[in-house]
Amino acid sequence: MMLTKRMTGLKQMLILCFVSICAALTASSAFAQDRNVTGIILDETDTGIAGAYVVVKGETRGAMTDDQGRFNISVSPSDVLVASFLGYMDEEVTVGEQTNLTIKLIPQANELEEVVKVAYGTQRKASVIGSISTVDMTTLAQSQGNLSTSLAGKLAGVVAIQKTVEPGASADFWIRGVSTFGANSTPLILVDGVERSMDMVDTEDIASLSILKDASATALYGVRGANGIVLITTRRGAESKPQINIKVETGVTSPVRLPEMASTGEFIDFLNNMYVNSGQQAIFTDYDKEMFLSGADPDLYPSVDWVNEVFKNQAMTTKANVSVTGGTKSVRYYVGGSYYLEDGILNTAANDRYDAQMSYQKFNFRTNVDINLTKSTVLGMNLSTQFTVKNSPAAGLDALLQQTMIMTPTAIPLKYSDGTLAAIKGASNPYNLLNEKGYSNASSNVAQSTVSLTQDFSDFVTEGLTARIAFSFDATNTNTLNRNISPKTYRAIGRDEATNTLQYEVIDDYAGYITLGTAHSGKRYINFEGSVNYERQFAYAHRVSAMVLYSMRSLSYTHPASYIAAFPYKSMGVAARATYSYKDRYFAEFNMGYNGSENFAPGHRFGFFPAVAVGYMMSNEDWWDGIKDVVNTLKIKASYGKVGNDQIGGSRRFAYNTTINTSATGAAWGTVPNSSATGYTTVGGITTDEEGNAFVEWEEATKANAGIELGLFNDFLLQADIFQDYRDGIFLMRQSTPSAVGLQKDQYVNIGEMLNRGFDMSAQYDHVFANGFSISARANFTFNRNRLIYNDQPSQVEEYLNEVGFAYGQRKGLIACGLFKDQADIESWPTQTFGEVQPGDIKYKDINGDGQVDQYDKVAIGYTTIPEINYGFGLSIGYKGFDASVFFNGVDHVSRQIGGSNLYGASSSPQLTGQVFKDVAKNHWTVENQNTNAPYPRLGTTRSNNNVQTSDYWTRDMSFLRLKNAEIGYTFPKKWTKKAGIQALRFYVSGTNLLTFSDFKLWDPELDTAYGTKYPITRNVSLGLNINF
Repeated sequence: MMLTKRMTGLKQMLILCFVSICAALTASSAFAQDRNVTGIILDETDTGIAGAYVVVKGETRGAMTDDQGRFNISVSPSDVLVASFLGYMDEEVTVGEQTNLTIKLIPQANELEEVVKVAYGTQRKASVIGSISTVDMTTLAQSQGNLSTSLAGKLAGVVAIQKTVEPGASADFWIRGVSTFGANSTPLILVDGVERSMDMVDTEDIASLSILKDASATALYGVRGANGIVLITTRRGAESKPQINIKVETGVTSPVRLPEMASTGEFIDFLNNMYVNSGQQAIFTDYDKEMFLSGADPDLYPSVDWVNEVFKNQAMTTKANVSVTGGTKSVRYYVGGSYYLEDGILNTAANDRYDAQMSYQKFNFRTNVDINLTKSTVLGMNLSTQFTVKNSPAAGLDALLQQTMIMTPTAIPLKYSDGTLAAIKGASNPYNLLNEKGYSNASSNVAQSTVSLTQDFSDFVTEGLTARIAFSFDATNTNTLNRNISPKTYRAIGRDEATNTLQYEVIDDYAGYITLGTAHSGKRYINFEGSVNYERQFAYAHRVSAMVLYSMRSLSYTHPASYIAAFPYKSMGVAARATYSYKDRYFAEFNMGYNGSENFAPGHRFGFFPAVAVGYMMSNEDWWDGIKDVVNTLKIKASYGKVGNDQIGGSRRFAYNTTINTSATGAAWGTVPNSSATGYTTVGGITTDEEGNAFVEWEEATKANAGIELGLFNDFLLQADIFQDYRDGIFLMRQSTPSAVGLQKDQYVNIGEMLNRGFDMSAQYDHVFANGFSISARANFTFNRNRLIYNDQPSQVEEYLNEVGFAYGQRKGLIACGLFKDQADIESWPTQTFGEVQPGDIKYKDINGDGQVDQYDKVAIGYTTIPEINYGFGLSIGYKGFDASVFFNGVDHVSRQIGGSNLYGASSSPQLTGQVFKDVAKNHWTVENQNTNAPYPRLGTTRSNNNVQTSDYWTRDMSFLRLKNAEIGYTFPKKWTKKAGIQALRFYVSGTNLLTFSDFKLWDPELDTAYGTKYPITRNVSLGLNINF
């Protein structure tokens, strides 16, 4: 038995040993199959990615790449490796027999390249059937202080005019021109969904900018979308390691064109000739002229070029921007800050007391954060602040420029040689206005905040269902400090014969103290919106989406100017959208806004604004495949709908209420004792003041649009739209109320009508050749023409005298037929009724043939001051790190009636304030130059009323073509910069407003002035550096 037990134990030991050996052999065999694998992970530029992860799929085993993007890991042939890095799509690789792997990661798709921003959301590019234009933000990131000044010519449908370019000034712009003569014709600006100023957004912070033009694109905004919408979306964070971008520019600005006035010699000859031709003695003797020109006594015989004394040739600009973006799957962030400084081109003198130089500074800070609270819940927080400071002469820019233009070169010196301030009676010395009258400092603080919560219900309700709520609070405060000085001024009247010192008469006997004036204003905005969105595709053919939204807005003034203005301005509304597409070929869309506004009478406060759109993507048909390589895109689309406008104007708020005048004239209702000489004051009558309108309501826009999109060879895209915008219910004051009605004031009513039609188009071409050379071309064109349909004005004797039937702002004037040659020419011509006529005066056409020229002979002349044609085109090229681009913009069908004493001459004191343009001094009609086609008529010591009539003689074509932007840059190879930890490094030189081509030469044709008295358009040349870490 003992032996049996021992044999059994030995057997068990042998079995155990056998199993152990087998297990060891099996393990040895398994381990023998693992081997070391090396590899490298590359980005889209074939540069190694440091810090990327490589893990065995389904396990925790892994490795991280070094600073060259290389890794080493022990794996078996059957393993699958997963390479990942923030901001890139994961890549899977089966090991197999490979021992050295090269894995290339693809950046995650940028949503902004796949979708277009639309009202309250986004849409896939292919499904957009509304009229929407987008712009590449790199074309707007120029050396300019405000975004609005960069829009001219960049987008189809945008009409932008830079009326003045004083530091900090904004441009005026419209979408598809002016469609109403009501109070509000400008578009709605939305920044991250909230109504805000676009000029408070730094261009480097913008991710996308879209222009919504037709009813289907704007109907959701109801009362605020009638004039089109600008949608600006700021940048947000992404899943990536922190990426730092630094951009710095510094440059020089100079005036594009300054008015060229008569020189001292030209002015003396001009004035003497004018007096002699008027039968009077010449003002200046030959000795006087010699003294003025020699500079022997600049105090008594000054020679001053006032324009070149007030303006200098150049000033400096500086712009700096720093941003950081990055994040994880849970938290993503964007933080940006910028600074902009632009000095003015006013030629201020050194002053120890203050600085009156025109200048503008803007500080901007923005942070956008997205936090995944759960897998399906995202909290968004946006915060931005802006601070601006604008400095300028206290006398005001308008007064300074006006006096600069009229002051003659022989009137007075800048100041006298002994330091005494010079002046004349009845006018101001431009030097004093610029340097001796104090300064004004205006600052603004803007704080903007938005908190949003987005919930995705796809996992627990239904796929594609999301909801979002957002609350925003904005506050703006503006403060102005005016430090004014009234200095003591004199005029030299001669010299003391004994001492040769100047003798003066006092012009202004002031003490010269600084006084302080202040002004304050502010606004508070509160916005709330909540929306539910649904988007889903069924059976790979049917794509549907829907949205319902509620919004509320309130505006309050912190320093209201009146009792009524203290009430908050409130509006609210509901919007909805539904879209359907079948196989991405056939598209249909319905949009509506149902909005309420306090501006209207009870029962009329809410309006319904629907819009529909349809589209057909013909190029997505199966039978199109044969020509898809040639015509890759062909889409036709159309839309129709109504949009509202609640900013209707009028003389007051709450126009449905009647107001009372408690001090009406015509009757006394008793007296009130006071301390006056009579011992009392009378009490005026009580009457109705402004008659309320119980039916005041919306201004409505009925918009129609049809368009086409054509893509060729996968690198050319053409988009074109024709449009019509009919307005009715325009709020205006009655023009034809009979006096027998007995109203103290005419009533405001919604009866105006206007029609605007036109077309816009854009084309783009992008191609990269095999050798790496790239080319990109852009062009756009917009034409619109509006017409007044009804404005309640009584019909005129002649139909051509009516405003109805013509463009809004159309000037009416006389038709000039040259200048009168002699007295016989005057006698044989129809009688002109505007005063005495002499040879050299303008002769006008008798339109109605009644034998005399009068106000009934005024017809439509020229175009309006807002161009009907706007266009832009540009070209960009790149090769091996070098890049260059140019962009031109132009306008046409625009004209202006020019005038003023610089053209007409003969001011009240021509010797002192009778300066004229150089061109006038040299080319006006004279006895010696009896050119009946001269560009300027006879000028006399007494102004001719005949010659200053509105006519096509003084109408000038203000069309121009401008080299708006040009840039040359070089980006260093990444393999060079990455050694220094720099992802990208680019140097560039850029220019703005470099060249201007126009037939009009007196001043820059873009300026909004009939006299040339505006701060000039400036050109800028900058050197810049852009670094990415």
